[in-house]
Amino acid sequence: MEEQNNNQNLENQQQANNQVPVAPPKNKSGLMFILILVIALLAVVTWLYIDQRQTTDEIETALTAEKDSLQSHLLQLRTEYDELMTDNDSLNSHLNEEKAKIDDLLAEIKTVKATNYAKIKSLQNELGTLREVAKSYVRQIDSLNTMNQALVAENIMVKNEINEVTKTKVELEEKNKDLSGKVELASTLRTENIEAIPINKRGKANNKINKIEKIKVSFRIKENVLAEAGERDVFIRIAGPDDYILAKSEDDLFEYQGQEIVYSAKRPIDYENKNVDVTVFWDNNGALIPGTYEVYIFADGDEIGNAQFLIEEGGLF
Repeated sequence: MEEQNNNQNLENQQQANNQVPVAPPKNKSGLMFILILVIALLAVVTWLYIDQRQTTDEIETALTAEKDSLQSHLLQLRTEYDELMTDNDSLNSHLNEEKAKIDDLLAEIKTVKATNYAKIKSLQNELGTLREVAKSYVRQIDSLNTMNQALVAENIMVKNEINEVTKTKVELEEKNKDLSGKVELASTLRTENIEAIPINKRGKANNKINKIEKIKVSFRIKENVLAEAGERDVFIRIAGPDDYILAKSEDDLFEYQGQEIVYSAKRPIDYENKNVDVTVFWDNNGALIPGTYEVYIFADGDEIGNAQFLIEEGGLF
């Protein structure tokens, strides 16, 4: 009996061990509140995420547009600097330096992320500085252009004045040339009382070819206060009927109108702007032939007189 009771207790204990304890039931309204709270929190977090994401996208889009605008303004400013180039080498050097800065910024902006607001802001500040510098160069160039226009106007006026002066100078030179020519003509020596006479041994006039010892040429150089005073040579050229010039030597030359020509005889004189009588002789060297001879007188490179004489065939007297 006792053993049966023990077995019964043991069986009851095993059954008790095999049973799972059941939690006491909770309040259903509390569970619903927790569930609603979790759902609300998820909704708020989701809304905040979406809103933040939308704001981030808007900011990134705005920064991208700002970056593109900055690049566009830099390119435009680069073009403006190209248009500012002038003929002033010093100013062009400074403009090229500013253009190099713009090129560096354009290269740098390509590597900047659109979200890098601080860098884009810094580049915008540099763009503003470059614009101010460009404005200062525009003012300088405008000032230079104004000065250049004034200089061009002044140069035109000066050129006109120079043309007037040149015209006046040419007119004066022509007048002076004409006056000089008149003075030169007036200062040329003049002759009068010219005689060319063949003479015999006794110094008597004789035009028979076999009696002629010399040709005597005599004349007076007239008074001329405009002529240069002093010593000079007077040359005589005697041309025969055959136009052959009677000369002692082919080396007896003098200059006339830029050429060296032969003379028959010469005579040094001292001219003091007063009348001076001159006589020149040519010694007969046997070259005479019958006919009419021309005598030409030269002084100071000018022909100052001429005459003629006749030589006849030989005879007793």
